[in-house]
Amino acid sequence: MSSEGGSRRLADRSGVTLMELVVVALLLGVVASLAIPRALKTTPRQELTRATRQLARDLELVRTQAVAAKRTVRVRFWASEGFYTAFMDVTAARDGTINEVADEVRPSRLIASDKHVGLPGVELPHGIVFGSGDATTGPLGGAAGDPIPFTDDRVEFNTRGMVLPLGTQGVLFLAHEDDPTVVAAVTISGAGSFEVWHYRGGNWDR
Repeated sequence: MSSEGGSRRLADRSGVTLMELVVVALLLGVVASLAIPRALKTTPRQELTRATRQLARDLELVRTQAVAAKRTVRVRFWASEGFYTAFMDVTAARDGTINEVADEVRPSRLIASDKHVGLPGVELPHGIVFGSGDATTGPLGGAAGDPIPFTDDRVEFNTRGMVLPLGTQGVLFLAHEDDPTVVAAVTISGAGSFEVWHYRGGNWDR
């Protein structure tokens, strides 16, 4: 009799323990479903940083290709559309002639997964625009008005990887359209080097 009662009490305890485990598992599932999306969500600054670094990598990629192929390469920007692409001189004479047609994009080696005006290229991520936001000056001290302060909104690299016309340098500005204080920039030196900058609290830092 006592043995039977002990077995019943043990079974009751086991049943309660199993129920507790089920409840705990359900609670953990609810907590995880709320916490994981928040953990995966990126901030405007993270999104901008990613886009700015990608732009700098793309510039370095096509500059390197200009040197390797011994041909002029041009990076062309469409500021209002948030789009850019690259063209390579493919003429037999290698005279620097670029007509900005689709057949000149692939040789530049730019990874062009988007398209604009019939041209393969790169579209800025959602929420990222060419612009200087709240920044009034750039990382080099000049005014931050024009986000693409290069003639005809383009940057060219010669066969030595230097910017054309020789001595040309400037700053490309990117901002997040949801927060004008979130601004970044890529500086381009005449020698063809690039640096990524971030605007924080009225100051620029790398």
